[in-house]
Amino acid sequence: MYKTLEDDPAFSFEATITFVDSLQQCINDLSIFTRRGDYYTFDFVAGEAIAKAFTLCRAVVVLVQNGFPDEAFALCRSLFELSVYLRYITREPALLQARSLDFLRFGVNAKGFWTDLLNKSDSLTNAQRTEIERYKSENNIPDDPKLVTQPWSGVRRFIEKYSKLSHPTDVADSDEKMRDRDRAISYTDASSYVHCTQPGLDRYAYDWREPIQLPKGDGPNNANISKICMVIHVHLRAVVRFSLYGLKVVPLDDFIYRRHPASDIFVNPNLQPK
Repeated sequence: MYKTLEDDPAFSFEATITFVDSLQQCINDLSIFTRRGDYYTFDFVAGEAIAKAFTLCRAVVVLVQNGFPDEAFALCRSLFELSVYLRYITREPALLQARSLDFLRFGVNAKGFWTDLLNKSDSLTNAQRTEIERYKSENNIPDDPKLVTQPWSGVRRFIEKYSKLSHPTDVADSDEKMRDRDRAISYTDASSYVHCTQPGLDRYAYDWREPIQLPKGDGPNNANISKICMVIHVHLRAVVRFSLYGLKVVPLDDFIYRRHPASDIFVNPNLQPK
């Protein structure tokens, strides 16, 4: 018979908050300094990814504490996606620099969409149009506004493909089947809360003859809280682990043999969210 994540004290909400605090202190204690981007492009990716991951976790905690576990679970998908991006960028060291550039370049490509939209305005003066073109030229902003609609990696079905592939820092008992099950919760399940489709709206449904009164959806959602704790434990670790591996500040063996707090964890296959 399956147990739930709530049966494991390590996955309790309080223990998860303690874990986030502890791992944050571990990062601060390393005193990592960002190096020159023209030589070490991944430094920029790693820095922003680590900072974003912890900010997401803090936001999730605040939402849960204030009675919004469904909205917190939606944010968990962002944490999962960030960890998959880093799994892809860092899994082949020879491609680390090129993939980091692709990742950062997407931000520049996005500006091509907005400058194109701005140029369509009838209220712009010729001087303003000239200034826009100067800005585009100085920042290598492309003319094609549709680049922002394409995957930054150039890989179609990116999440499905790379979330299941192994990484040098994965522990031995982590396998593709486990990663598929993880994606089912952290991505597929969470997506209904991101996109506001069923079952992500179940908590807000009204019964027959029930008056539509707001706020709606009050009360705990323990199933999502347990899933939130699992996603944070697995994917905050992953973001930190892949980042430190790419930065080469922690020996690989420390991750493989679970000597680092960001080492991969193997979630018991008999342990399931409710």
